[in-house]
Amino acid sequence: MTSFIRLLLTPRHRRRGFRIAACSLLLGISSCGIQPVEPPPVSGSLPRVISSGKPDPYTRTAQTGADAFEMQTGSRLFRKAGAPAVDLVGVVHIGSADYYQRVSRRLAQADLVLFEGVTDGNQDPLDQDPAAMVRAESKSGYGRIASSIGLSSQGEQIRYERPRFRRCDVKIQEMIRLLDEDIARGGKAGQEAADAKRQIQSIKRVLGGESLLMNSALGLVKVSHSIRSRVRLSMVGIGTGDTEGEVSPRLKRLINEDRNEHVIRELSQILRKEPGRRRIAVFYGSGHHADLEWRLRKLGYSPAGPVSWDSAIVSRPYADGISESEVRETLNEG
Repeated sequence: MTSFIRLLLTPRHRRRGFRIAACSLLLGISSCGIQPVEPPPVSGSLPRVISSGKPDPYTRTAQTGADAFEMQTGSRLFRKAGAPAVDLVGVVHIGSADYYQRVSRRLAQADLVLFEGVTDGNQDPLDQDPAAMVRAESKSGYGRIASSIGLSSQGEQIRYERPRFRRCDVKIQEMIRLLDEDIARGGKAGQEAADAKRQIQSIKRVLGGESLLMNSALGLVKVSHSIRSRVRLSMVGIGTGDTEGEVSPRLKRLINEDRNEHVIRELSQILRKEPGRRRIAVFYGSGHHADLEWRLRKLGYSPAGPVSWDSAIVSRPYADGISESEVRETLNEG
């Protein structure tokens, strides 16, 4: 599942964000100088993977230095005799420009890139021109959030207009139709579908710029280095794996399983109908890839090597004056 969606739906992170903003206003943090904190001694070897829940094979939080914490995404190449290689390339919607350059170099090794329809507005991404999608990204929820904390958004940095890029996703209208069918059947499944539909609408309001609370929060983030540092650290903490329980079970299946089934169906058709392909990249949010790996193995594919990791977001909290106890709490180690 998209890691950033998990962050939006996790009350622990939302409550923490509100406390950060309120305390910053009351104490005047936004106008004060930053007092760096001495990093605590590092015990053990680095990198140190930080995990508080069920580990995600393709998304992780890692400490890579005394004052360096990273949210990393994984990619893995799969091979099958007589078939094109399939590269599961993990990504997140918000990261550093360097991160997207590294991801782009990996994608350049494929002659076909199947990508998810990243959107946070009312228009279905599968009905958008790729170039228009890129132009609109800077004004989107992801674009505004990224710029407020000194990062970039996926849609701004990845060149989706290239000929070898092909959308491969379920239309939003189809997602809603599936949920409405479950709701009509009633029972527990219907209730879970109704919860999922409400969460989708909430996400669309936030990312579409319709949430007054989110817009106000972004204004605070832009003027306060202290808040920016804490938001960035919270985003790094996504990889600790402690947010899955906050998402509706039906929304989790919709975002992961239903869309992944669509990807595998499309991939299977390509393998049958497009001979001569050498390497196909499946460019999706890293939260999708554990399930996609399982589905690839059912098709007879095997890993060609271990997961390779890329740093999407780096936080240096101690240089930004954040205490050890706050770092541990944010990363769910406290």
